[in-house]
Amino acid sequence: MSTVYMAIFNKINFFLKIHSINSWVVFYILVYIVLIIKLITITQIDTGFFFKTYSIVVSLYILSRFIISYFYDHKHPKYNIDYEPTVAFGIPSKNEGENIRETILRIANTDYPVDKFEIIAVNDGSDDNTLQEMLKAKEIAKKNKKVLVKVINWKKNRGKRDGMAECVRQSNSEVIIFIDSDSFVEPNTTKELIKYFSDKNVAAVAGHAYVANANINWLTKMQDVRYYVAFKAYKGAEAIFGAVTCCSGCCSAYRTKYVRDVMNDWLSQYFLGVRCTYGDDRSLTNFILRKGYITLYSPSAASHTFVPSTLAQFMKQQLRWKKSWIRESLIAATFIWKRHPIMSTSYLLGVALTLLAPVVVIRTMIWFPFNTGEFPYFYLIGLLLMATIYGMYYYAYKKNNNWIYGVIFSLFYTLILIWQLPYAIITIRDTRWGTR
Repeated sequence: MSTVYMAIFNKINFFLKIHSINSWVVFYILVYIVLIIKLITITQIDTGFFFKTYSIVVSLYILSRFIISYFYDHKHPKYNIDYEPTVAFGIPSKNEGENIRETILRIANTDYPVDKFEIIAVNDGSDDNTLQEMLKAKEIAKKNKKVLVKVINWKKNRGKRDGMAECVRQSNSEVIIFIDSDSFVEPNTTKELIKYFSDKNVAAVAGHAYVANANINWLTKMQDVRYYVAFKAYKGAEAIFGAVTCCSGCCSAYRTKYVRDVMNDWLSQYFLGVRCTYGDDRSLTNFILRKGYITLYSPSAASHTFVPSTLAQFMKQQLRWKKSWIRESLIAATFIWKRHPIMSTSYLLGVALTLLAPVVVIRTMIWFPFNTGEFPYFYLIGLLLMATIYGMYYYAYKKNNNWIYGVIFSLFYTLILIWQLPYAIITIRDTRWGTR
């Protein structure tokens, strides 16, 4: 950051802390200002009916996520914290020798009856020391915690989806928790996930993923805020209606029998004539939702995951995620209308707004100034304020100085990442993993 930018940032933080300003007051003041600016924009500036409508609808849509999620009751008494079915942890892994031992040992340290859970680790054709680290973790877990760890060794890579399916095949447990091989869980994570399954209608529960390497650089700090808001606000809002649309691979639990019901179709999934080899978590969630089952979110079931720390890694990851989002959003659109009317309308609206976003940015930032000779001040001010609201939402809960990176991420997404969307559509049949 520049010296000037850092000075402004420090003054804002000083103002918030020293003057004991309630962050929620600031949040709602910003919401009010945004709505006023949107009103001025659509009444006094000739941008056409479509763009006026888009401007106000996209703002209300984003704000509604924050408001709806506030009412999610994850502590409802019907979720029994003492419910203790048998549990298996599934960890498919490829070339994660640096983290896999810690991942397994963190699970072994979980606060759950040792005779009711097991760990299944699949080495998916790694060419580093992943297998050796798995075996070492198996030995330590058995010696120190009496925890059973099964290690499955595949000499050839088959893909994460096949690795997850193998974990299901290898277990007779009532619930299976999938953990990414570079994610760490807290001792109470298991119970905080499992309690929801005391409701027999619940099929899957997403945990809350925090960024383990958040303070490496500006990029990881941006992702730290992005992860928090995406889980707390967006998954929280979806959970109100029992329809979380992506139980993330970082840490999510499934009722095993429901996974078995859809596993063959999930493994053989094709899209536009090409076998699906990425977006496994969103895809599996879709198969579960299509059956009419309930999917929820647990803000108290924490996992800590490593995110890309270089721009090249990050951009590749984001492109892959956009491809899976496009594919699974189109698939979900064929059945999501059967869910709660507010949920289905909100979901379809969110998909439409996202797909139209590049068109709106081109029109506002390029065509409008060129055609009228006017600079889009109101658009940029509104964008900056919405980005600030995004950061303040994070600050209101976390009281963490990283909130400013939420502002940066929101701007970065709108002005830069959004251009990946049309490219993702064009190259959607290219199924290369593309993370490393």
